[in-house]
Amino acid sequence: MVGGVVATALFASPVGAAGGHAPTRMPQVVGASKAAVFVAMSRAGLYFRTVGPANWNVAVGETPAAGALVPWHSTVIVRTAVRTTSPSTATTTMPDVLYRTRAETYAAMRGANLYFRTVGPANWNIVTGQNPRPGTALAARSTVTVVTAVVRTSSPTGTTRMPRVLHDTRSAAYVALARAGLYFVTHGPANWRYVTAQNPRPGVVVAWHSTVVLATALALPAPRPRPRPTPAPATTTRVPSVVGMPRALALATLARAGLRVHLQGPGATNGTWTRATAQNLVAGSVVRRGTVIVVDTTRPATPPTTTTTTTTTTTTTTTVPGSPGETTTAPPTTLPPTTTTAAPPTTTTTAPPARERVGIATWYSYIPGQCATSYLPKGTRITVTDLASGRSIQCVVTDRQAYSPGRVVDLSETQFSELAPLWQGVVKVRVTW
Repeated sequence: MVGGVVATALFASPVGAAGGHAPTRMPQVVGASKAAVFVAMSRAGLYFRTVGPANWNVAVGETPAAGALVPWHSTVIVRTAVRTTSPSTATTTMPDVLYRTRAETYAAMRGANLYFRTVGPANWNIVTGQNPRPGTALAARSTVTVVTAVVRTSSPTGTTRMPRVLHDTRSAAYVALARAGLYFVTHGPANWRYVTAQNPRPGVVVAWHSTVVLATALALPAPRPRPRPTPAPATTTRVPSVVGMPRALALATLARAGLRVHLQGPGATNGTWTRATAQNLVAGSVVRRGTVIVVDTTRPATPPTTTTTTTTTTTTTTTVPGSPGETTTAPPTTLPPTTTTAAPPTTTTTAPPARERVGIATWYSYIPGQCATSYLPKGTRITVTDLASGRSIQCVVTDRQAYSPGRVVDLSETQFSELAPLWQGVVKVRVTW
């Protein structure tokens, strides 16, 4: 800009200009010298006009921004300035040459008045790293370092495959797409660091030098928690030892192990057995759930009966009328002995229950000594009597049962087994409290 008037436009003559070209990309010319700007615009097939002094020697801005897609042979704007250098106090700024070609890197370094050394193959054609970072202030004519690589510059078939760049870093995405011979546009922040999505998907065949789309972000999204697989139900179990256990505990132990029971021995058929004496499967062996285990049972011996024999002798005295004072005594008659069998002592409760309810009792896996009803307050102690066998148990209401017509109590499996076998499922009872 001279005196507020836009300087006369300068035009670059594109090399190999021809109609029908696809859009091109705006090159990076900020910080480049006058000669480097001409070379970069010519390679990109673009015209440009300058805004600044006529004797400019460095580009300080560009419109549109570097990397933007613009029509072939369109005119862009380059803001210019005059930079004076002094051999003793001259400073410059490190240009951005990341992923630039060999020619673009040479032009940028000449425009910044810097020397550089390369780390990579001698036939390199792209920059994959630089030190120091772009924008760093340096002394003029100092030496910087660029990391280089070789990428193919043509496709023998005119097509290429979309590489996988999902979750890649910025530098890795640039290298992968450069190797594939593809351009790309980004959707996301300008200072993006990671690729979060890509279109098309990896492996798709696309035209050489076509443009693909990348979604970018400053950080990778947090990984979604994977749902934990539901463990399959166990199909095997270990056989517990129930030898010597009382009736209720033995049945509850086998039910928890998922085993079916076949009882044999005294009291096995009518449910009067009291203790397990043997089992056919060795404790600790692994079997399928639902396997039938045979348990030998026993019950207390019946108490002996007491037999009492009583002999009764009867003497008859007869008085004959008309003969005062004469008494005739008949000979004694011995009656047959009478045998009395004493029944075992029984306990009879004479106090009638104050309140009661008759219905069906069932069982579920719960704490022994506790039960569930739908009509009594928690903490009530109840007595449950099996109407068929007369056996009874006591428990405390600590849970609520779901309403079911005719069902009066849900017992724990331990206490239900004291009234009837668990496989029976339900039993008709009287509940008193």
